[in-house]
Amino acid sequence: MNQLNKTIKQLSKEIADHLGLDELPINFEDLGDEDSRIYFKEEYISINTKYKNNYEECAKCLTHEYRHVFQIFYANLFQTETAVRWKSLLPSIVNSSNINKDGSNYITQELEVDAFAFTKFYLEQYENIEVVNRIKGLDDVLDLYLEKNIKIM
Repeated sequence: MNQLNKTIKQLSKEIADHLGLDELPINFEDLGDEDSRIYFKEEYISINTKYKNNYEECAKCLTHEYRHVFQIFYANLFQTETAVRWKSLLPSIVNSSNINKDGSNYITQELEVDAFAFTKFYLEQYENIEVVNRIKGLDDVLDLYLEKNIKIM
């Protein structure tokens, strides 16, 4: 195991601990255009092999995917307004299998906004990694989301 993998493994543990989750194994796989993916049944996180030697991109992928795991647990364990809403959104989540051509039905989902916002929050707060998204205006949306939802970050 090279130093990058040790560092990513440590980050994985820290994110899981922060969210109150069990740590998941990490695999690097050819995911085509996707950066990362969570395999719920197989219980692991997959990161695109193109990021194998890029700590920051791996960190973004891990943080984002762990947040999706958190969303499921939160939605099923709590009865807050957010938990109830998330539970209703989970069955119809858009992913790589049903995304439209421009991706607009993916990025506008509350569960994705939450995962992107958590990634920005966590990496800037705990890893000193500035997260700037390529989608115009997304960072403004994430900042507003964080202001309103900081208690569940």
